[in-house]
Amino acid sequence: MMQYFRPALLGAATILACQLSSPAQACSDLPNICAAQAQHYQQMNDIAATPQRNDDGPYDDGGPAGERPRDPMAEAMADISGIADASSAFGAELQQRMKDPEFKAAYDRYHKGGWDFFQDSNNPQPGEYCSALYMKGEAMVRISGPGKDYAGAMLTFSGPGITGSPDVQKIKVTLDQSDGTSQSVQAFNYKFPGEAYASIAFAVPTIEAGLAEMKETWGFDVLVKGKSVLKIEWNDGLAARKQLENCLSKRKPS
Repeated sequence: MMQYFRPALLGAATILACQLSSPAQACSDLPNICAAQAQHYQQMNDIAATPQRNDDGPYDDGGPAGERPRDPMAEAMADISGIADASSAFGAELQQRMKDPEFKAAYDRYHKGGWDFFQDSNNPQPGEYCSALYMKGEAMVRISGPGKDYAGAMLTFSGPGITGSPDVQKIKVTLDQSDGTSQSVQAFNYKFPGEAYASIAFAVPTIEAGLAEMKETWGFDVLVKGKSVLKIEWNDGLAARKQLENCLSKRKPS
């Protein structure tokens, strides 16, 4: 059993905890946590890097039945990694690429930060696996909602400073936050095939409890063995919360 974690982001009444005894059980059907999905993620490696949008808003349902499933997280990581590589270019090469409006928009967003919204599963039901992903530079933080039999949620950090393997591990992580709170807890650590970066994920009992205390601006510093492996601060958190609430509102009553 993972120890309890009460970050300020989620409020005093909210507990980040592992509900079951093993990583595979704890993540249940959440595809970005389950080690059983590693083969699925390998297949995602060559899928286009720009998430599609459906007619209902910013959330993508994974495409019509019969299409090869897509992996929004692997796509986002590939996108960020590509921009990072381009950012290291100098002189004429970078200036030439900046003439492409799409590349310039992605380059500007890379430096300024921004949110993406999607349903993090192939062909999900309405209101399942609702996810909000904030990216700035090469750092990423994602809030993922429940799906199928899994009633909890996940708070996940991804970036080049994090190491991991395809096998989901539990490691001790310290999470420092904007208000000065700091706690060390057990978290899930992995790097699935097809994803450019490894991740550290915390289990959250309910998505609603987390959203209730979501701030407009909030920052995190993730430390492993006393070393900072990822720092990120988001903006526009309240607008992101509304997008998540809209997606979650489509869930069928249990």
